[in-house]
Amino acid sequence: MNSVKAVLLAAGLGTRLRPLTNQVTKCLVPIAGRPLLDYWIERIATVGVNEALINTHHLAEQVREYIEAINAQGGLQLLESYEPKLLGSAGTIAANPNFADGADEIIIIYADNFSDVNVRDMLAFHRQHDNPITMLLFHAPNPQACGIAELDAEGRITGFEEKPQQPVSDLANAGVYIFDAQVYKQIAEMNLFDLGYDILPQFISKMHGWVWEGYHRDIGTYETYLQAQRDAVEHNKRAFSGYQPAIFLDRDGTLIEQVHYLSRPDQVKLVPGGAEAIKKLRKAGFACILITNQSPIGQGIITENDLKEIHQLLSEQLAQHDTKLDGFYHCPAVPQIKDRTLIEHYDRKPGPGMLFKAAADMNIDLTRSWMIGDMISDILAGYHAHCEGLILVETGKGLENYEIAPQIPIHKVADLPAATNLILN
Repeated sequence: MNSVKAVLLAAGLGTRLRPLTNQVTKCLVPIAGRPLLDYWIERIATVGVNEALINTHHLAEQVREYIEAINAQGGLQLLESYEPKLLGSAGTIAANPNFADGADEIIIIYADNFSDVNVRDMLAFHRQHDNPITMLLFHAPNPQACGIAELDAEGRITGFEEKPQQPVSDLANAGVYIFDAQVYKQIAEMNLFDLGYDILPQFISKMHGWVWEGYHRDIGTYETYLQAQRDAVEHNKRAFSGYQPAIFLDRDGTLIEQVHYLSRPDQVKLVPGGAEAIKKLRKAGFACILITNQSPIGQGIITENDLKEIHQLLSEQLAQHDTKLDGFYHCPAVPQIKDRTLIEHYDRKPGPGMLFKAAADMNIDLTRSWMIGDMISDILAGYHAHCEGLILVETGKGLENYEIAPQIPIHKVADLPAATNLILN
């Protein structure tokens, strides 16, 4: 039986994903609440990979902690190759020539892609032809931005060009390869920098292309990352069968009256009709979950205990009307930028992290849930989590002069009771 190892190329800076990648390295950005690397670890495990190498650079300590957590589970073992200076995709191979020892094939994966590729089928294809390299290909919507391959009738790659001005096809390099161990060592000896520019053109007619017709997306940009978030929820929609829908509620300006940096329980006052709205929504079968940014904690204005006391009083006010909230989620991160449309911290709205955590904790079907808030960051958090409905209320700060993208369907209503009527009707 053939022995297979894998190399996960994960050391990139993720500059196009900033500001998110200022705080989390690109290979660990969450997709539907899970680190991107998780998906690749699952895929290589299906073909019996028991040893994989991950190169690190930016925020390497985060990947190091991830490696330790995976290794502690047993089974697949991850090795780190730290690069004080980025070596490039081919340079990582050159720095680890002996990694192929004891293996028949090496799977090379650019870990900033999100894909449902069937690695088992790709490996079976590789073993059916006599070339030492198989390149995963997908149909690119913008071939000029990709490495484009040309195939003959047998699937052999007869031409390859990075970012061509006039592409010969839309079959793009997907950043996943299978190398025979011998060619891995040959590439290591070349001591070059980039696979796409420096190595692959030297193997024309010595590679086969395997076309994947399923889902594959490069999440190198902010826009493609957000789309991948929504795609992941849509892809798993069937898994939500029987799960409860939820109403995700912003706090200040939505459920309670707006107070700048609310810091005391005596400042908590429900908006008119707010408790009755929660009661109606829960009676209709929705879980009602509070989702609130709480940078005053990060700034030292209030403590976690202060927040508990504030939310305790909020719960008491709702209890006076025989209703309650089903969950409380908050993010204490302090923003470093003013633009409320950019995800700076995954959990802080407009990031969808709190919604994904609530969905996992409470078996929530995001695709039948609604987000209600008074700011653009609330709306975008719900959008990125793929909520069914997005409602902006006029009782708080409003859109603050932000433009809403035309593809985002948003309902604008006066207040929480009006939002409730919209949802129930």
